[in-house]
Amino acid sequence: MKIFLLWIIFLSFAFSSNVYAVYYSLSDEQTRQAIEYGEKGKDADDVSFLAEWISVSDDGYEWATLNTKFSILAYEAKQSSLTFKKLAEAQVFRVLSEVEDVLSFHVVLYGNASYFTKDCHAVLLYKNKRIQPINEQNDPHPKATNLGTQTTATYRATCRYDFPNYCVEPDANIVLVIIGPFNKEQKFSFNLKEMR
Repeated sequence: MKIFLLWIIFLSFAFSSNVYAVYYSLSDEQTRQAIEYGEKGKDADDVSFLAEWISVSDDGYEWATLNTKFSILAYEAKQSSLTFKKLAEAQVFRVLSEVEDVLSFHVVLYGNASYFTKDCHAVLLYKNKRIQPINEQNDPHPKATNLGTQTTATYRATCRYDFPNYCVEPDANIVLVIIGPFNKEQKFSFNLKEMR
């Protein structure tokens, strides 16, 4: 699994000829590009489809996805394409208005107890600043899972953390830090210059 995720991320950057910066608002052309990206990638699995926006932890199991206007719109277009429909203008407007002024992350975490996310907190590191989230949604019911290792029972949780985007430049390097029980930290690095 670790090698698979790292390989996908490497391929997405190796064959990318464009340099981007996260789009805090989408022009008509960028909206068209996001919809086209989603429609063309309708048959791709979610991990490879979203590889541009994923950061994998050092241990290779935990990962975070930055949900940008571009990626969310592309994903909605992908889902519509699977049902042979096109996104309506009202749907495009709804999707774009739902992510106003935030950097939103979905994070997959693993722990040894079914309540391990109870004390998880997030912070965003940017230019020697610690930015606090405006929204934390820790998964209250992590699910038992098997990572294929000889360890004790492991639980998988999907959490969401939103941060204000007005204090982060759209081409910056940022680090999402998840602070868990016993102050255990998990870090996810994002170079916003390399994503849309």
